[in-house]
Amino acid sequence: MAEPIAAGPASRFESMPFPEDSYSEAFGSPGIIRDHWRALMAAFSSIPPGTLDQRQERVRRMRHEDGATFNPFDDAGGQGTPWALEMIPLPITADEWSLLESGLNQRAQLLERILADVCGPQDLIRQGHLPAELVFANPNFLRSCHGIAPAGNRSLTYYAVDLYRGADGRFRVFRDYADTPAGIGYALENRIVISRAFSSLYHKNQIRRLAPFFHTLHQSLIDRSPLRRDDPGIVLLSPGPDSRIYFEHALLSRYLGYPLVEAQDLTVRKGEVFLKKLAGLEPVQTILRHVADVHIDPFVGSRSAAGGVAGLIQAFRQQQIDIVNPVGSGFVDTPALAAFLPDLCRQLTGTELLLENHPSWYCGTEAGRSHVLANLSRLIVEPAMQRFAPVNPKDDPASGIAAAPHLYMACEPIRPSTVPAWSPGKAAPRYTLMRFFACACENGFTFMPGGLAITAGDVETLAGNEPERQQSKDIWIFSDRPVVPFSLMSSLQTVSTFKRGSDLPSRVADHLLWLGRYLERSENMIRLLRSVFRRLAGEARTVDIPELPFLLNLLRSKDSIPNVPEGQEDPLRYRELSVQLKDALFRQDRSGSVAANLKRVQQAAKSVRDRLSLDCWRVINHLDGFAEAPGMDPLELLDETLFTLSAFSGLAMESMTRGLGWRFMDMGRRVERAINQVHLINIALPLVCNDSRSALEALLEVSDSIMTYRARYRTAFQLAPVLDLLVMDESNPKSLAFQCSQIAEHVEALPRQDDLRYATAEERLALEMLTAVRLLDLSGIDCKTGNDRHAALRAFLEAMDHRLTDFAQQVSAHYLTRIPSTPHFSTMRGDRAL
Repeated sequence: MAEPIAAGPASRFESMPFPEDSYSEAFGSPGIIRDHWRALMAAFSSIPPGTLDQRQERVRRMRHEDGATFNPFDDAGGQGTPWALEMIPLPITADEWSLLESGLNQRAQLLERILADVCGPQDLIRQGHLPAELVFANPNFLRSCHGIAPAGNRSLTYYAVDLYRGADGRFRVFRDYADTPAGIGYALENRIVISRAFSSLYHKNQIRRLAPFFHTLHQSLIDRSPLRRDDPGIVLLSPGPDSRIYFEHALLSRYLGYPLVEAQDLTVRKGEVFLKKLAGLEPVQTILRHVADVHIDPFVGSRSAAGGVAGLIQAFRQQQIDIVNPVGSGFVDTPALAAFLPDLCRQLTGTELLLENHPSWYCGTEAGRSHVLANLSRLIVEPAMQRFAPVNPKDDPASGIAAAPHLYMACEPIRPSTVPAWSPGKAAPRYTLMRFFACACENGFTFMPGGLAITAGDVETLAGNEPERQQSKDIWIFSDRPVVPFSLMSSLQTVSTFKRGSDLPSRVADHLLWLGRYLERSENMIRLLRSVFRRLAGEARTVDIPELPFLLNLLRSKDSIPNVPEGQEDPLRYRELSVQLKDALFRQDRSGSVAANLKRVQQAAKSVRDRLSLDCWRVINHLDGFAEAPGMDPLELLDETLFTLSAFSGLAMESMTRGLGWRFMDMGRRVERAINQVHLINIALPLVCNDSRSALEALLEVSDSIMTYRARYRTAFQLAPVLDLLVMDESNPKSLAFQCSQIAEHVEALPRQDDLRYATAEERLALEMLTAVRLLDLSGIDCKTGNDRHAALRAFLEAMDHRLTDFAQQVSAHYLTRIPSTPHFSTMRGDRAL
């Protein structure tokens, strides 16, 4: 630890005001820094304010690059609310942590015994230690889980708790979480970011690492697996990208190495649980769930929930699957349960509760009801059964309590401690709660030596359920002995067999396929609009740009700008056209706009974010800036966005293994590019002969092949060589022939259920497309009147259009529609969806 800094004005933090009626984590009295805070205060005080602002911005940027958000789709723009992280950590001494750990361990074991009794013999109800209404009238109690013996007889596997320090300096428990404890992924993200941003400070102090806790969690899941084996089949079950903490699910999946699945990925067959994959069904032994009790199985919980697995509870009852936390553990989340813990602790363990509860009273008991009614003016009345349930302020609390006392509880107003936080240019105090996490182990519970400090500028926001208005801190637990480096990867078991290739769930393949299509669709639109803006940026009037009608027709065909009413000529007025082109860039309610396509790219990427590398995800996050740049020069914005998409394509090409995930994403790109090329040539063919040079040049430009043409032919633009380059040249990655060749190669690598001796429907279509394009004869095609080659080419393009549509539908039917999937947007032509 660094030398203590002298009291006085030397530190910009010492003069920071803090509420006198709250405990200050950093200061014993005004201007006097607590010993374990001195090193931090000295380090941050030695950095100029401007540099601290830059560091805070760096922390924000690192979180944005990692994609740390809440509520991915909570606003009209489809962007997530950033996970706010303050750069000054919250330190806790080794001695204080030792006392805290003992109290938390006692509490976790007590809650586990209560949970085992409520879901089992229910002796506590019969003996009068728990009111029957608190159980049987409680939506957190699932009758369908009564009598189920969880794996290892551990009723509580994973647990989180919120603490606060009162004005007297004593820790008290504010909330318990056991149904789907949230925050551990954000605590891990905080540690990763802060240790990178302040690596020197981090390594100078003896701070306990988080990795050993995750190793213990992983090992406990393996030890509890119903069928012990080298590969226990552990999956992490998430509600999906619509979850407000989907970032956490993806981060934990990547860090622990568990497949991230959704309910539609799992199925129950003859009492066993399987993961649906392209090559078939794969057994699952353990589910680390982030889906609430009532949504886990539509047969026994909320039938309207789309996130459940039908039959999962029955498989759990038959001990064919281990679910963590066991279904039914949500009873621990009941707010009023805390009021009974002191008596239950004495009854079940013969000891006093080491960690006090936040003062609360249950109105379902006579003593509790009397106390609440006598002190109604200073207490906060809340629902007894469900956390954050609304209470109508217009209702008279006394009348509500008299009518249904078992539904209400009351508690004292919370007055938590404050911590220093850095706001631009100065330090300021913020109120804080501390969330800690535990997992079951052989001798009780082990707690993560660190946690998540949640902060807010006012107590109401801190105690509420609005994480987008809160901030967070990393909690540092100091060690009184040298910290041994520990890596989670080095602690995992070794493998006895090598695995090549990759199998993946059908849902993931579906999203990857459409991610490829949306990426290609976005690039096509950007290249087309860039060609238009380049021409409008010059001195020429719109009527003097001969290829402009051709380019605008392409935009209309993609529903990017409105169609010209039948019988009217296109006036090409610059102001009107400027408005239409701006809409083609930014209007998200127009299906063909760049903004709408980029939003689909981000949504598809979020659905498979555990399959994307951190570099790929950082590139995807850069697309957030598009919606925020309507005042930017259109050409500059389009160039930057195309550069971003090209960076993603390059990363995918160079860093993704050539497994099924990459093949489906690339196959989506090839299908979309082939469809776009057929579409472009079909529209261009009747127009290029009117002004062949300008229209052919524009066609090559939007097809990203103009440099290839000039380097190869060094002549004026002619119809035959242009069509040969864009249709038949298999060496040109933008040609139709190249796409068909790649599609055929991908199809050959797709898995088969059995050894068929005949080609599948998609294989036949891929071969037909490749053969047709190779046999196409373009010799003699020109712009002469009556050239019958035009009719043959148009017939070929129409046939290819149908084959590509049929191919896309056949792949979806064969591999991707075994389960309901997220609907994707298609370009409609007539009655055919592409």
